Amino acid sequence: MSRREEIKKAAIGHLLQYGYEGTKLADIAQEVGIKKQSMYAHFESKKDLVVEIHEDATKQEIAYLTAFFHEHKGEPLQALLRTFVEEMKDRYATNRNVKLMFLMAFMPPEPLQELCITMYELYSHHLLHLLELAFQLDSTTQVHPKEGALAVHTIYEGLTNKLIFGSPDYFIEAAETTFSLLWKGILYREDS
Repeated sequence: MSRREEIKKAAIGHLLQYGYEGTKLADIAQEVGIKKQSMYAHFESKKDLVVEIHEDATKQEIAYLTAFFHEHKGEPLQALLRTFVEEMKDRYATNRNVKLMFLMAFMPPEPLQELCITMYELYSHHLLHLLELAFQLDSTTQVHPKEGALAVHTIYEGLTNKLIFGSPDYFIEAAETTFSLLWKGILYREDS
């Protein structure tokens, strides 16, 4: 791992623990075994470091979304979304980039507010597009794909708050209950 990547890895831990304001370049430098002045050979400022980390995290999550929906292409939506919610819970618990991306989106630091919101919108719009494609492929739905995707997307974004500010178990419980009502009441034909 390059020194730059070591710095970024350490910085993620500090950002998650102390937030943007509480993260100090000197502490990151000490963790990776260099002097604070040496940090400037890699990043001009804390802001530049955080911007790069956040952009990397968002790009990784957009790539994850693409891979996930490609891998599960053609699956019934109900099963696909159940798997997606479970995987997001696990990714949030184990992948610091996921946690950082969501925290920066939902609680952006003042100096980076515009960037954090813009990056999250890229992620969010990509997810909405992939959901719309999934609706197009599921013949059991009786709603227009764009409307169904928007409904699921809106619910998912609300559920994300439960993941960040609640607990993973509550996130799953809320997702199961909410999507169950959605499937019963709106999306699926009454065949029985």
